[in-house]
Amino acid sequence: MTLLTGPLAQAAPEWLLAMAVESDLNREPQPYMPTDPMELTRVALSHPTCPNAYRTRYLRECNEARLGVLGRSEGGAALIRAVVAELQRRSEPDLAITPELLTAPTPAQLVLGEHSLHDNVFAAALDCLPSRPDNHDGEEDVEAWMERHRAASDAWDSMWSGIVRAQTVHHRRLLTWCARHRDADRVVREHLLGSLPWHVEPSLLEEVAAHDLEYFGRAVLLTRISRSCRDGLTPAQARERYADELASASQEERDYVERFLDEEMQSGYLQTMACRSAVAWVERAARQTWRFLLNPGEAPRLGRPREWLASQELVAALATRFATVSLTALSLWEPDSDSRYPVVRDLEWLHALLVHLPEVPDEARQKARLVVQDTRRALSARSGARGYSSSHSIWEEDRRAKELIVTIMPLVTDPVPALPGRRTASLGDPQGIGFKKLADAGEDVLVAYLDRHMGNDTLVEEALLSFAARSDRKSLTFDDVLARHSAPQQTLLSLTLHLRRRLGGGPDLRGSWAAIMLSRPECPPELLRLLPAWSALKARGPRYDTTHPAVAAYVTEALGDSDEAWQRFAASPMSHAGPGAWHRLGDLLDAAVEGTAWPTPPPAR
Repeated sequence: MTLLTGPLAQAAPEWLLAMAVESDLNREPQPYMPTDPMELTRVALSHPTCPNAYRTRYLRECNEARLGVLGRSEGGAALIRAVVAELQRRSEPDLAITPELLTAPTPAQLVLGEHSLHDNVFAAALDCLPSRPDNHDGEEDVEAWMERHRAASDAWDSMWSGIVRAQTVHHRRLLTWCARHRDADRVVREHLLGSLPWHVEPSLLEEVAAHDLEYFGRAVLLTRISRSCRDGLTPAQARERYADELASASQEERDYVERFLDEEMQSGYLQTMACRSAVAWVERAARQTWRFLLNPGEAPRLGRPREWLASQELVAALATRFATVSLTALSLWEPDSDSRYPVVRDLEWLHALLVHLPEVPDEARQKARLVVQDTRRALSARSGARGYSSSHSIWEEDRRAKELIVTIMPLVTDPVPALPGRRTASLGDPQGIGFKKLADAGEDVLVAYLDRHMGNDTLVEEALLSFAARSDRKSLTFDDVLARHSAPQQTLLSLTLHLRRRLGGGPDLRGSWAAIMLSRPECPPELLRLLPAWSALKARGPRYDTTHPAVAAYVTEALGDSDEAWQRFAASPMSHAGPGAWHRLGDLLDAAVEGTAWPTPPPAR
């Protein structure tokens, strides 16, 4: 290597070049290396004095994996020309894709599995790929052709998926090539968006996303024209009503819409499909091509979030653009009137709309409730249908639908304004929220939620109770939340008085509430006497084995020098758990001092 790239870089004997190639071939394979880099062979075959005949002979003898390695961008001009010529020689022209070509790939497919190909090798390999599936020849049985065509189409999609994944440095060149090969353009773009958007260069990702959204406009036009025909207009009248929209559409879009205005498309399933075109577009996009843009967290790598070439701001902006498009689809949404075949399908994109749209209009929230209502009807019809499939896929779809409904309803009842980068989850209607759900929320989410519902004292009280269930908040303090209440001191007394009804739970919650009250700068006697007796007495002082000073002082002052009162208090019915754990400290002290019957525990919820 040193000789061929140093003193002998301009002239080297043929025997030395052949020795370099042979030593490369005889070298033991390196562990954990998927392919041999073949650096010596590349340098030797790229050398200015390497005979063309030797270079050609070697390339004819090597397999496609080595041909791809030698076609990397590091190769010299002569070697790259020879690799291109050899690849073209091995390739069969006019070969249509079949499923068999996935297990026995063509030379071009194998070469395109190599990363960092030279531009010329990359372009030549694309030109040598199999073409799209065959069209029907007019003679083959239609059902047989459809089955074969479906399998070939799956193979076509799989082939391009592998190429897009392997050729990450050539994505833009790939789209340039697709502009001249329209059969591959759509599938390549869908894989760039839906298979590995994190590997797509930011400006290209934005271009591909914008191009994909253009198809939605065509779907909207088709939906409106088809519904006008369904509702009584003739195709000619529909064309007249939407003349301006048709005039501003491209020729491709007009041709697409015109196909559905033929007489044979004006009834039955095809018209129903056309009437749902816009909603179906966003449904498929949210589930497939836009899935990772809308939910970047669903694209982990080895259990960790993926690193995207695009910034978080760009990904969030693209998600917002999709949500804006989905708002139009929501306005066109109609309930499924055919309950014979109930389908659950509109929750994914609805969730994306509610999460990524900065502001959700009231009419959209109302329509979202109708979508959820129709989904619940479909779920009920499916579960009650006799003989309906109980396959795992149906069960999983129903489970996912129910999860989405639980997530969507809070977004409908508590719309969240846009936050930097990405919106946070809503917590739901404050009328029905409890302290446990608030305890699970992060600090930023909780503060934003309280800000949105400023002046709701009941919500503030639930937030105060949530500190008993979660005491590890770093910056948000109990007193920060208490200051939001219109009557802070009175609410502390009320919450503690009715603690069993408002908080409930076991010793941990009671003990945590008592500790919070005692840790505040001031815990007045009227509040201290309302604390659960057992929890208050077990609250620790400066040392682990001491009673809290405020509790000790209050008990000592209340019982005074009366041995009888101390003995009665020691025999009180307070306990660690059960109803006796809710006895208030002041009630037991009063009964011990006055010698009256022990009070009953406070009522439960």
